[in-house]
Amino acid sequence: MIGGDSILVSLVRLVDLLPFPPSPAQRQRGRPPTSSEQLLLQALIVRILRRLYPAWALLALLQQNDPVVVQLRSLLLENGQLPTRRTWDRRLAALPSTLPGLIGRLGRHLVTLLNPWAQQGHGAACDSTAIRAHGGGWHKKDREVDQRPVD
Repeated sequence: MIGGDSILVSLVRLVDLLPFPPSPAQRQRGRPPTSSEQLLLQALIVRILRRLYPAWALLALLQQNDPVVVQLRSLLLENGQLPTRRTWDRRLAALPSTLPGLIGRLGRHLVTLLNPWAQQGHGAACDSTAIRAHGGGWHKKDREVDQRPVD
């Protein structure tokens, strides 16, 4: 899957393989967007992994002549040009409403593509939420005599 490319370039290319929903039949008012959802997700991946928080930092990165950056630049072109800084700012500010769906789509596609359960036949998932303990608090006076709290 990765080949000779860097992991960042491979992740950006992987976004092109994701199934995105079709555009709505009736478009909204105003100027139609010139950059696709795929491009925004690709740029978001680059910004997160390279820790480029403002949009101008992404554009400054894409002006470098590093071989990996040259590959990224060619992947982030649409209609032969990069979106402007203002376009990145505006479209990425509107992204949080659709971001959970995009992240879920990427996760499902990666699981389908990698098939991590093929060898062992089972899997587990965990998140970073705290696990609530049952029972009362264990006070210092109880710890000193090694007495557990009563439920």
